[in-house]
Amino acid sequence: MMKAREREFFFIALIAILGLAVRLSVPLAATFPLNDGGLFYRMVIDLQHNGFVLPATTTYNFADLPFAYPPFAFYLYGALNSSGIQLLSLMQFLPAIVSACSVPVFYFLAKAMLGDREQALLASVALALVPRAFDWLIMGGGMTRSLGFLFAILAIHQIFLLFTQPASIHLVLSVVLSGLVVLTHPEAAVHTAIAAVFIYAWKDRSLKGLARAVLVTVGALVISAPWWVNIIAQHGGAPFQAAADAANRNSIAVLVRVFALIKFQFTDEPFLPVISALGLLGLFTLLARRKPALPIWFVLMGLAEPRGGSLYMMLPLAMFAGVTFTEIVQPVLKPQDGNSRPWVWNTFIGFFLLYGLISASVTASNINRDLTLTREDLNAFSWVKENTPQESRFILVTQALPLNDSTSEWFPVLAERASLATLFGYEWVDDGNFNARAENYTSLQACASKDIICLESWAQGKNFSHILIRTNPRNTSGAALLVFQLKSSDQYKTIYENGGITIFEEKP
Repeated sequence: MMKAREREFFFIALIAILGLAVRLSVPLAATFPLNDGGLFYRMVIDLQHNGFVLPATTTYNFADLPFAYPPFAFYLYGALNSSGIQLLSLMQFLPAIVSACSVPVFYFLAKAMLGDREQALLASVALALVPRAFDWLIMGGGMTRSLGFLFAILAIHQIFLLFTQPASIHLVLSVVLSGLVVLTHPEAAVHTAIAAVFIYAWKDRSLKGLARAVLVTVGALVISAPWWVNIIAQHGGAPFQAAADAANRNSIAVLVRVFALIKFQFTDEPFLPVISALGLLGLFTLLARRKPALPIWFVLMGLAEPRGGSLYMMLPLAMFAGVTFTEIVQPVLKPQDGNSRPWVWNTFIGFFLLYGLISASVTASNINRDLTLTREDLNAFSWVKENTPQESRFILVTQALPLNDSTSEWFPVLAERASLATLFGYEWVDDGNFNARAENYTSLQACASKDIICLESWAQGKNFSHILIRTNPRNTSGAALLVFQLKSSDQYKTIYENGGITIFEEKP
């Protein structure tokens, strides 16, 4: 017979395995890192070439962009790569493994905040299965996002303990983990700060607590100083101002944020949003129990930082789901009045697990199918690298979104040729043109469904040598007219065509 402590760790281990299986299944089936990561791949290599000393700029897309991104993940992946593990393999699998680690870590945060072991276990199951808690973390670019999320959960847990059970160990861990958050991901740092302020207002509000908060803030800045002091010394504060401006431009109005909260569609579930519904019931259950703190934190994240807020909103939402299980579903399906039918409760749990596995698997599979480079993409990039002049400048028509375009992001790295419209990395350039670049990219992709006149109008005054058209797998006829007109034009010749990718060279 297992003791309570042993049962607790047994179930935590099972939930961790569940989270790992969900997150790792698709990277194992893929042939390349999921979706994005090209910019980070180049930055890791730049760091290695500079002897692991932060360079002033990155060579990504031949643009000399500021090397201003928080660098902890680059050091970690660079060190592992230097030990003999292929960098692309690391980017394909390690983000999913790190993301899975966030599930058991979350359990201890949920247990501390909810004060109920069963609710925390069920909340951890919800976090293991809800797509929004991992979909962007298991991608190639998740090398920073997954670590940032993991460090944020660890830091928030220690900060919660610091304000509820003050001790030196919690202060030290809060400082170290908060410093790692700052060194890893900007949005993780923002949400850790939001959580810290919220927890202080919820659990402490004393001068001693304020002093501890100041110590954590100063300590985190000291730990992260080798990065941000270096950036200021090389570039001033311009990269940080540029990143803040880019985030603001990519954000939405307050009224729209309120409407998004009312819609309550944060979980990225591809079918009936079961976990979202369980979370909504749990939110109002806590309000009915006069426990408004976690709902306030949830709303605060949605209103304060909506760009990445939905990921961090999964923390309280998963806790809401745990509350729903124990406060609403279990009393109805498994009453304690002698009329209990355990098979009904067990069937519901089985349904939830099966639904969650299918929902999570479909979400991850869609990333691989719709957003990730195919073998045809890789073959085309390899061909470009071997058969076009190094000074070639490409226009890429991919029908994708400005900051969610694996073709545009990976092309400069794998083909080693310049891409005129690629936007990645420019969020750290403080020239006031980030919006203009995003609009420039969007107008180019709109030409896919139009004609050659649109493309040539966009290219007016731009120095380019080649055009690459990638057919959208979900809309194979989307660029048919444009490809036909380019083939028929006297100004271009077709030099490559395979697997939905057509490359044209401008004639002299």
